[in-house]
Parts: sequence; structure tokens; C-alpha cells
Amino acid sequence: MRVCKKNIGWLISVIGLFCFSFIVSINIKDYSARLQQDYDVLFENSDGEDINLSNLKGKVVVINYWAKWCIPCLAEMPGLNQLYLDMRENSNIIFMAVDMDDNAVKGGNFMKKRKYSIPVYRIKTELPLDLQTKSIPTTIILDRKGVLVNKHVGGMNFKSTKFKEALQQLSEE
Repeated sequence: MRVCKKNIGWLISVIGLFCFSFIVSINIKDYSARLQQDYDVLFENSDGEDINLSNLKGKVVVINYWAKWCIPCLAEMPGLNQLYLDMRENSNIIFMAVDMDDNAVKGGNFMKKRKYSIPVYRIKTELPLDLQTKSIPTTIILDRKGVLVNKHVGGMNFKSTKFKEALQQLSEE
């Protein structure tokens, strides 16, 4: 009886792993096909100027979705701002702090009060599914070809040397 239970448990594990692998492989194929599209999305900065994401090809784009009321967003903001300050001389990297309260002017004023320099934007047009999120903070990175290379939901450690090196490497590719 004990051997039978052990074999059934092992069999269920193998079947579960097979099903999981199958589902993941389907999702990866579908996701990678969508990554090749141009992102024709308009953002507006705190000065009222529009920027189209599709016009930023040739640059690495770091988009951080945040809000003033979001505690994890505020916790990661000093690190994100420092990363921006450290890398703003690299003309191949663009940083965008996107205020999910849809007010770049208020978001910009909020940042200035806290002595943050990172540029603040709001979304002006509908986001494609790849760039949407249901949680903040969320950080999205597009490579120089405009391809989504990373989407991280939740707080990040922007002070990480590895993260900075990865951005630098992307900007040189």
C-alpha cells in the first residue's frame, strides 16, 4: 500500500510538471510574438510635452508606473531617482516615471518637493496589453529596438549594481 501511494504521488508530480511545461511553452510563444510590435503610445510630461514611445527606438526605455499613495512605489523611488541621476548622461537610456493618477503636473510637483529629478509622465493613449499592469509599482524595460525585455511587477532594488550594469549593456547593444 505504501509503495502504491508513493508511485501515485510521483506520477501526479510528473503529469503536473508536464502540464505546467506545456502551458508555459504556449504562453511564451504567444508573448514573444507580441513583443515584436511597435508601441505607438503617447505620454505627456509634466511640462505638457507629448512623447511617442515608438519615436524612442534606438534608446533603452525604463518605464516605472507609480502613484503618490502607493507605499512600495515611494519606497523604491529614492533608488530609481538615484539610478536616473547616475545614468542620465547616457543618451541611449530614457527614464519615465509614469504617474498612474493621470496627472503629470501634480506628479512632477510631488517629485520636486522631495528633490527627485526623474521625469514624470502620464499616459495619454491606451496601452497595449504588454505594457499594462494591474499592480504598482511596475517597471518595464524596452531595448533599443523597442522590444519589451523586462516587466517587473512589485518593488525593485534600483540600487543593484547588476541592474545598472544590465541597463548599461542594453544601451550598448
